[in-house]
Amino acid sequence: MWKALLLHMCHLSLVGLFSVIHATCDLQPITGDDATFCGDDLHVVYSDIGDVSCTHIPLCQNLTRDLIKKWGAPVVTYSNAQKDMIYLLMMVDPDAPSRENPSFKYWRHWLLADIQGQDLLSGKSLKGRVITDYKGPSPPASTGYHRYEFHLYLQPPGSFPSLSPSEEESRGKFDPQSFSTRFSLGIPVASTLFMVQNPQQKDL
Repeated sequence: MWKALLLHMCHLSLVGLFSVIHATCDLQPITGDDATFCGDDLHVVYSDIGDVSCTHIPLCQNLTRDLIKKWGAPVVTYSNAQKDMIYLLMMVDPDAPSRENPSFKYWRHWLLADIQGQDLLSGKSLKGRVITDYKGPSPPASTGYHRYEFHLYLQPPGSFPSLSPSEEESRGKFDPQSFSTRFSLGIPVASTLFMVQNPQQKDL
């Protein structure tokens, strides 16, 4: 009797513990002014955690560390993609090296051209012409949360977006507006972002 009761109490304690861990590891929606940047039709999905669009990724169970050091490029989907159109995807950090002093904005993390509209609808890894290889989020320690923005553009038929010699020299100080103008991309058809900070914080 006592043994069964003790086992039951231990089970309840473990359930409670895992519930707390799960709760603290849940992705939290971005609110405030940053949330106005998020659309509901562009989704960024990492297989290890799910859809991170318009969320904060918590410092929990090594999620942030793995995102920075281990995970490859996410699957990106756009529910309003036109099957017969071509798209360009851009991932940038406007907070490099910090939001208070973004002297290297927009740090270019990924630039992929010639994406088939059908691929954006499929939920599979994107294929296209790589202009800049994917590099995961890399916020410096103790610089707080960084925004990682995703911009999707319609790519004009016959265009061949590419980097200038100065842009090829560094990922930093990239100018999305100048790049868009140069190749007649116009404004993004969809945008979203997620936020993450380096787990090595001074106050941890």
